[in-house]
Amino acid sequence: MKNLLTYLILPVLLLASGCNFKKKTSWNVTLRKEDKIPYGSYIAYNSLPYYFPSARIEAVSNAFRYENIDGKMVYHDDSAAMVVLNGLSFYATDNEVDNLIHFAREGNELFLICSTLDSKLAERLGCEKDDGESDEEMPLSPFNPGKKNIAALKMMGDTNKTYGMNGRSLQGFFVLPQEDTSHSNTSEITGADTAVDYIERNPVVVNSDESDDATKPDILSRGPKGPNLIRYRIGRGHITLLGTPLALSNYFLLQKDNRIYADQIWHSFPANISTIYWNDYFKRRIQPASFWALFDHPATSAALYIALITLLLYVLFEGKRRQAIIPIVPKLQNSSVSFVETVGRLYYNKGNHRNLAEKMVQHYLEWVRTHYYLNTNQVNEIFIQQLTIKSGLPEMVVREMIRLVHEVRIDNVAIDEAYLYHLHNTIQQFYKNND
Repeated sequence: MKNLLTYLILPVLLLASGCNFKKKTSWNVTLRKEDKIPYGSYIAYNSLPYYFPSARIEAVSNAFRYENIDGKMVYHDDSAAMVVLNGLSFYATDNEVDNLIHFAREGNELFLICSTLDSKLAERLGCEKDDGESDEEMPLSPFNPGKKNIAALKMMGDTNKTYGMNGRSLQGFFVLPQEDTSHSNTSEITGADTAVDYIERNPVVVNSDESDDATKPDILSRGPKGPNLIRYRIGRGHITLLGTPLALSNYFLLQKDNRIYADQIWHSFPANISTIYWNDYFKRRIQPASFWALFDHPATSAALYIALITLLLYVLFEGKRRQAIIPIVPKLQNSSVSFVETVGRLYYNKGNHRNLAEKMVQHYLEWVRTHYYLNTNQVNEIFIQQLTIKSGLPEMVVREMIRLVHEVRIDNVAIDEAYLYHLHNTIQQFYKNND
């Protein structure tokens, strides 16, 4: 009875304990638009239609090369496009930096969210990203408490209102040239202004010349140690940099009133945006995909040029023919006929006409065997028909030749010089016809 109770109770206990299992929450930082975990970007991406209801939203691959930004993405008739680059470590090639700046200069918006900023782009803009204390991937611990991020951010239009979370780092900021603080070119949104008010009072300039790029950014938001959200005017567009990537994470936006912070950011962009390109690059490394990207580096470009020049010289000089031209060897002639003619002259000079005629007939029959593959043991009517077909000579000529062969073999005719001459001419017709 006890064993029966054990078998009945044990599965129930296991089932009950299994019902208490919960899927463990992942606190990894991914910033992917499809991730609903605390540090994903699902809310930020899916809220774009709320802020830009008439815009088409397109997600591009995380491996997208910015040098592939084409005219379709850049040029728009009565509207603008916005590229959102969301991730932690941002690096780009010189060509990609040029393309991104050109994209903004043509009247578009570039919104770059990063913890580490590529030095080439930072140098072009005249700023520096201080990421010494903005390690978003460092888990919370007594040495890295999340409480310091509870009220870390504030929009410059309302400095009394703070935003933050009891979570990972919101400490990232940008270092601007020191003279910025004493010049009016660097603007902070103060008083009762919001980011939207500032944009309305400072419309985008029309001139797209590079000389009209703003050398000083507008500070839209600050962190504990410096500005974390700045905006550069580039031609007819803007480049906006957010140095605290987790400020648009799911966990941040679900905290009380933090949605207002996101509202201020998205509403600060122009209202005429027709297309938004979202790129989750996360940790981007410079990995040129095209062959021409090798020429961006002096060492590899020099090596490639040397290799191409060496190959060209090899083709020009070593590709020439080294071996002497082989002379054309004339086709060997059939010397057996010449030999027979020579021997025939000897017999002719001695006056032995019959012996010469027999040698001529014997050589002729051997020639027929080797050239026409005919059996010469029986020189009859069938042989005449076959020889006529194979030689292509008139049947009358073939019959005349066979008659002479029989006469020489039977020895029933007097052979003189005239007979030899006739026999020779008849045989020559076969030789010449075969050539």
